[in-house]
Amino acid sequence: MDRLQQHQPVKPRTSLRAKRATVMIEVLISAAIMSICVAATVSTLYFSHRTSTRAVWIGVAYNLARQKVEEVKQQGFYNVAEATVASPVTEYYSAAMAKQGSNNTATQYIVTTSVVSDATKSGVTPTAPTDTALRTVTVIVKTKTTGEVLCTMYSYLARSGI
Repeated sequence: MDRLQQHQPVKPRTSLRAKRATVMIEVLISAAIMSICVAATVSTLYFSHRTSTRAVWIGVAYNLARQKVEEVKQQGFYNVAEATVASPVTEYYSAAMAKQGSNNTATQYIVTTSVVSDATKSGVTPTAPTDTALRTVTVIVKTKTTGEVLCTMYSYLARSGI
């Protein structure tokens, strides 16, 4: 038996300092992995918040554009003033879709409306469409802060309707 005991490999003794170093490396590696996971989670949350906020903006912009098109249709073919794309009618709205002044701090949306006829009566002031004209209504909704176009909507007016 003594011979067997002599031939068994001797386990090296690990010092306390080496054990502490190993634990410290394990802690650092786990902290690095956790920080990567937290960064990914925060990035995902920021992206989803930004996406849902933008969806709200686009939803409000669509509703404002639709509301403006319906207002133009309610006025009727002859009663809507001609407003070119170069000089459209501009209105300002809050996030709650309430009409605001241009300098109001609550203003978040700029709604521009243009109505252009393909044929107008000559010599008439103000400009008036002919009975056979097709009138194109263009509504553009932008943010006030960045000027980003959120919604563009088109509609047409004909004397007898479409």
